[in-house]
Amino acid sequence: MMMLLTILLIVSAVFLVIVILMQQGKGQEMGAVFGGSSQTIFGASGAGNFLTKATAVIAIIFMGSAFFISYISAKEQNPISIKSYIAKTAKPSLPPTASKQAKAVSNSAAK
Repeated sequence: MMMLLTILLIVSAVFLVIVILMQQGKGQEMGAVFGGSSQTIFGASGAGNFLTKATAVIAIIFMGSAFFISYISAKEQNPISIKSYIAKTAKPSLPPTASKQAKAVSNSAAK
């Protein structure tokens, strides 16, 4: 499932870049004055509608696949709590009890 979503994400990213680069810029009329062509592949008005809709659909596919990849990867990881992390890593450093201290004192005095 993750491999399919990753492939879908990469393919949609490539198509999104291509569709965005095919769109006309807002200053396209000025570019035509300096030697640019004013004719497009899809005609004068058909390109705007088709490319705008294609951009929206591909962007939704891209965002959806990115969302599901992050959701699945977050669900697969085992969350740990701070208490369990501290319990695993910290060594208990409690002071010895009074009876142990008394035994230690008596043993050192006997030697």
